Amino acid sequence: MLGIGAVLIEWDQIISDSILDEIAALNDCIRKAELSGIIDTVPAYASLAVFFQSELYSFNEFVKLILDTEITIQNIKLNETIEIRVRYALSHDNDMSYLMKFSGLSRDEIVRIHSCTEYRVCFIGFLPGFLYLSGLDYRLSIPRKSVPDLKIKSGSVAIGGQQTGIYPQDSPGGWYVIGHTDYRLFDFYIEPYCKLKAGDRVIFKGISS
Repeated sequence: MLGIGAVLIEWDQIISDSILDEIAALNDCIRKAELSGIIDTVPAYASLAVFFQSELYSFNEFVKLILDTEITIQNIKLNETIEIRVRYALSHDNDMSYLMKFSGLSRDEIVRIHSCTEYRVCFIGFLPGFLYLSGLDYRLSIPRKSVPDLKIKSGSVAIGGQQTGIYPQDSPGGWYVIGHTDYRLFDFYIEPYCKLKAGDRVIFKGISS
């Protein structure tokens, strides 16, 4: 139980494609069932939170409603693969330079490793449209900055810990910026507001201009 009007469904606390598949499928089925009283669903690495109107159901009644929903793993086929074009930072740019020293890799090696991997959208958070992407090669893993930057530009492609992501708007942040994209992840005026969803896959493609 997450609260009076919420159910938290949890899996083994690991990042796993098979778990992400199950979460994406369950999330999609619950949304498509159009169950009365559901406010929102929030997928994460190894959990799915379902918020509901507590005045309509008791906690146990709502859990039974979820359990009675027909679930099929085939719904994961609805996930998309998106190619995002990136202008990677130069070797003398601060964050790229630091990553080169930390990893012992050249700029070209970092770009090649980062852009030859297929990533998975685990969940969306921190900012509207901020994608938490799993699948980062261990050679590019780097601890987050001890002192976050006050402003990271919209469209910045960055690495933090064992994740990579894209800043959808100007904001503070503690990840290392290695490139920039013009791909617009989030639009407050056009539905769907966020262009990707949990379960989707992302491929980065390096460009020169």
